[in-house]
Amino acid sequence: MAPLYILGRDISPMNTTSAIKVRLIRSYEVPERRGAASIKCQECIFHDKEGTVLHVNIPKEFVEKYSAMLKIGQVYSIRNFLVISNFYTYKTSPHKYMLKFYYKTVVRELKDIVFPSHMFRLQPLSQLKQKIDINEKELIDLIGMVVEINTPQDKVIAGKATRLIDFLLEDTEGTQIKCTVWDDHVSKLEPFYQSTKQDPVIILLQFCRVKVDLSTGDIKVCSSFDVTQIWVNSDFPEFQEFRDRLKGEQTPMRSIVSMSNMSYGSAFEDFSSGQMNVFTISEIYQKKEYGDFWVAAKIVGIESSWDWFYVSCKSHGCNKKLTLRNTLYDCDKCKRTWQEGILRYRVKVRAVDLDGNAPFILWDKECTELLGISATDLRQKILEGPLRIPREIESLVGLAMLFRIAVRKEQFDNLHNAFAVMKVMNDPKLVSVYCPELLDKPDKDLTSEVHPLDYGFSDEELDDEDVAESPGITIKEVNEGDASDCGAVKRSLLDEFSSTQSSKKTKECIVKMEKLD
Repeated sequence: MAPLYILGRDISPMNTTSAIKVRLIRSYEVPERRGAASIKCQECIFHDKEGTVLHVNIPKEFVEKYSAMLKIGQVYSIRNFLVISNFYTYKTSPHKYMLKFYYKTVVRELKDIVFPSHMFRLQPLSQLKQKIDINEKELIDLIGMVVEINTPQDKVIAGKATRLIDFLLEDTEGTQIKCTVWDDHVSKLEPFYQSTKQDPVIILLQFCRVKVDLSTGDIKVCSSFDVTQIWVNSDFPEFQEFRDRLKGEQTPMRSIVSMSNMSYGSAFEDFSSGQMNVFTISEIYQKKEYGDFWVAAKIVGIESSWDWFYVSCKSHGCNKKLTLRNTLYDCDKCKRTWQEGILRYRVKVRAVDLDGNAPFILWDKECTELLGISATDLRQKILEGPLRIPREIESLVGLAMLFRIAVRKEQFDNLHNAFAVMKVMNDPKLVSVYCPELLDKPDKDLTSEVHPLDYGFSDEELDDEDVAESPGITIKEVNEGDASDCGAVKRSLLDEFSSTQSSKKTKECIVKMEKLD
């Protein structure tokens, strides 16, 4: 007698001997740890005949038993399973429950040609842009044509090598959305960077994350660890339907030379104008000119201690450090009071080049780009421990980059005062042009001249400054004539590199803060 199948909407923890008929739409293995060969478990996503999506966990000890028979797109009968709470943070299904295989579970492949197929749950880009029914913890599917693709990038995050690639996806109505995929997913898109193909590159992102910038409301999509699947110019019906809806002439795909995760924007404008030169740290101190200057330097140490973040104002464009008075936070700049604030980075580092050294302050935007995690998320990660320097921030040590620093009178009055970093460019190609020695010079050879310090001053001077993210600092620019007199490197980056302007908004997380001791 054929088993009676229950529907996905009817499962409950009391169902341990039931049977369910489902189609497999995604299967992937989760390693014990990043980069490890051994696996922790296998995860599968199915849907029933009504289209209800169910997540299935297969523990490590049962993976070998089931993995060979599970094929994407096939229909299966599953009996004797456990129903448990859907405990994953980023969910493939909105269902409150998920299935778990155990030693009594029986799986059979079925030849059912009439069973409905709901391989994808495509979200319209226009709906995402309008922020309709967005749940950042629920993974979605979307399809679009790649109209812009950026340079694949290699970063070091928390001491581990990481890859990413940014691209712009466009639907048939011209709606566009920024996307980023990480690590193993990069290889799927890398062949299309600087490709000469004229045919549209259509991509379907399956089980990807939607992120909303709390300050700007901008929407961005990114991959979500192992669960995300990327289909490129596939033969699924959804691809043909997308091609059929394309109207007339499509937006051509262009490749963008990007330096850091859609972040540099106007930085290349500065270089391409030929007005921004690269100086040494010693030249900055010797000339005593005020303005913005680019320097090539290497981070050799973290000078911050527990104060690597601060609680900032929530007013758009303010970002001032809040003052805790009783149980409320006051902003002395915009005169508003808040019950909660936004955590932002303020990391003091020691930077050196071949003949000088200086303290730099890295603000929220730059730190978030370099570390790949917001200050709020990083603080939550180490919440149980003491206020210390996290390993993620320590991973900045050893990075050689181009820094655009704001030079003011304070740095010359007291050499203990740090230069605020306005922008960073961490592409090794740029550093190799302006100071290649930084890329391979041992730390012991970077023992630059130590400037005498006036110890009559303290870090409190910096704390009293108007703490804000770096673009908010306004400084008088050095005119072209003055800059030409400096002994700086006279090479324009335009001769070596070119890029189309792009931009990236920093993620801001709003958290309720308790009083900090």
